[in-house]
Amino acid sequence: MGLAFPTPGARLVRALDLGAVAWMALWIVLAVLVAREVNDLRSLSTTVVRAGVAVEETGALVRTLGSVPFVGERVAEVADRVEEAGRSAQASGEDSRDSTRDLSLLLGLSIGLIPTLPLLGLYVPLRLAWMRERRAVQRALRRAADDPRLTEFLARRAAANFSYDQLLGASENPYEDLAAGRYEALAALELERLGIQGPYRRRAARA
Repeated sequence: MGLAFPTPGARLVRALDLGAVAWMALWIVLAVLVAREVNDLRSLSTTVVRAGVAVEETGALVRTLGSVPFVGERVAEVADRVEEAGRSAQASGEDSRDSTRDLSLLLGLSIGLIPTLPLLGLYVPLRLAWMRERRAVQRALRRAADDPRLTEFLARRAAANFSYDQLLGASENPYEDLAAGRYEALAALELERLGIQGPYRRRAARA
């Protein structure tokens, strides 16, 4: 006989559900907050673009002085450099604004997904397996709740899933009951683990 490892009951599964939802909600909220803060840095890029526009307009204004005798040629050179600086500032501002937007999205996705995807990858298959097990037992009970083979199956599942102290809470001598074919008390314990209302009754343990 192979080793049997305990499987979670309905209460533990509900607690794990709440814990998983809280964990994912925490990281998603944090991701949104970080993405919003980084995205707000786009206002700095907007300021740089506006400053570049102002510098370019200043260069255009300086160019109007090019008609002044003796200094017109030098003024034109200065105006060219000023306008070029303004255009360069605008281009840099636009690029940084786009980069900031992309960075905010990447950071938000990374913070939101990296801590939650591994959890989902591990927990969801286990949760689905537990749900399939529960539904299978429910279907079997609907078909034939009084089937002695089903009762025996549930009792033996309880013996595999619960500690000895827990088994004593359902039966005075659980393994003697199994050997004698008295399965109902242990079957009721297994249905409790699955969160299913069943036809079996647990006997009170000896004080």
